[in-house]
Amino acid sequence: MTDIAENDNLITMVDVGETLCGAERRKKKSLFIRTLIIGLCVIVVLFLEALFVTFYTGIYIIDGSMTPTLTGAESPYKKGGDYIYINTHVKPDRGDVVVVYSPDTTNSYTNKLIKRVVAFGGEWVELKAGVLYVNDKEVKESYLYAEKNSPTDPYNTFARHQVAEGCMFLLGDNRNESRDSRDKKYGDIPLNNLVGVVPDWSLRSKNASTAFYTFFHFTLLGN
Repeated sequence: MTDIAENDNLITMVDVGETLCGAERRKKKSLFIRTLIIGLCVIVVLFLEALFVTFYTGIYIIDGSMTPTLTGAESPYKKGGDYIYINTHVKPDRGDVVVVYSPDTTNSYTNKLIKRVVAFGGEWVELKAGVLYVNDKEVKESYLYAEKNSPTDPYNTFARHQVAEGCMFLLGDNRNESRDSRDKKYGDIPLNNLVGVVPDWSLRSKNASTAFYTFFHFTLLGN
């Protein structure tokens, strides 16, 4: 009976040891799987970030020419402007908001303009008391505010003009104050001056991107 009891105890100790070893192996395996998953997630995030910055770049708005679509700060060093992204790998369509290199280099803050494309090379553009016509057809512009597009402002009447080939005719949404293709300093903007196009999703999510940029740039960095 003593031999049997001793054998039973030995068997029990072996079973417990195997159980502990199995639990340890399972623990290590679970830790390895979690580590692998976290590593893969980090790789995916870094890949998506690299892909994003390849196609998109951020822009901080510093003038009021695109009100109400976009709000501009007084300078790059003050809060109040919208922060948006532009796609640097697409061509614009009529009605798109675009960023272009400015023909006028007298601006001390930036060498870029942000405006809306209303016509392309070969098309005819005309403004009659704030109403836009392209190829003699009225264009409905739901993005304009009446108080930013006064029909009595002489600047909002522009004689019929054919856009030069390879160029864009750009207007700001704040027609009363925007310096754009109506101004001889700018005129028709060559497509080669294009920096990028503002995608619709960026306009829709501008509040979130602006809040993040404002917090990071002005609060954390103290600029």
